[in-house]
Amino acid sequence: MKRFLTKIAIITVVLYGLAWGLDYMISKGLMRMEDYRFMSWNQMQQGDINADIIIMGNSRGFSHYEPWTIDSICGKLCYCLGLGGYPINVELFKYRFYCLHNVKPRYIIYDVGPLMMQILPAPHQHQSEQFLPLIYVKPMRSELQEVGYSWLDTHMPLKRYFGYQMVIKNGLMEFLGIKHYTKDPSRLGHHYERRVWNGEELAKLDSISGVMNPEAKQMFEQYLHECKGEGIEVIMVNSPMYKGAVDITTRKEENSAYFDSIAKANDYVYWDYTQDYPLCNDTANFCVSVHMNPIATHQFTIDLANKINEYLATHD
Repeated sequence: MKRFLTKIAIITVVLYGLAWGLDYMISKGLMRMEDYRFMSWNQMQQGDINADIIIMGNSRGFSHYEPWTIDSICGKLCYCLGLGGYPINVELFKYRFYCLHNVKPRYIIYDVGPLMMQILPAPHQHQSEQFLPLIYVKPMRSELQEVGYSWLDTHMPLKRYFGYQMVIKNGLMEFLGIKHYTKDPSRLGHHYERRVWNGEELAKLDSISGVMNPEAKQMFEQYLHECKGEGIEVIMVNSPMYKGAVDITTRKEENSAYFDSIAKANDYVYWDYTQDYPLCNDTANFCVSVHMNPIATHQFTIDLANKINEYLATHD
């Protein structure tokens, strides 16, 4: 019986070690891919970004701001931490990852609105495969548990990869040097929305909810308080939305007043580009109601960067 148990123990240890080895290869392979889902995490981990300005927010923060254009106009190194499909709790997770490896920024452009003022766990949501390799970066195991991953997800090899067959295959092929993936890379963390206008989803909606989660609001206010204490200037921006979507969004005035008030409370600014901004009036500038196309994104970034320049001239 003792020999039998010893064999079982040895087999278990060997299998566990092989599982961790396979997990490691998949994870390291994914981080080497030139794919926007993984590139910014790898670049942040290298620790050589150290931007003066970082851009934060959800998919609008991810696609509505050209860091290189802001850099060229403002003369300050800029990088985008926007995170498509995720609200405040996961956006701040990415910010903490950035600060773990890079010097904290002097300025933050935060794309705000009711969609980012929610709480959503990372597991098995939009493009959640981007988080899977991060357990090898201390202290990301505990951080991943904060955004919804279980203890087993972060301590049992391969468990979090269940259901991600294509991700497993691609990570292994990249790690083993069989294929280098260069599809859809990002640039300084930014990724364009390139689709042509499609108003079908908007046409189906009677209204868009502007209700903001109280816990998310508290989390955001605490974050602003911390930034203030660290001497970081935060510029809150509600980037352009198609006017047809703005018109059916509930609590517009209430939400705008909220962002304006917390900006003033911290001696920050809030700029609302969903109101009285010409780009909002034409569907030719949008892919969907909340995402601009590359041409409009470029024009908006120029306008914003010039306004930032004017602002910094009186506040630096």
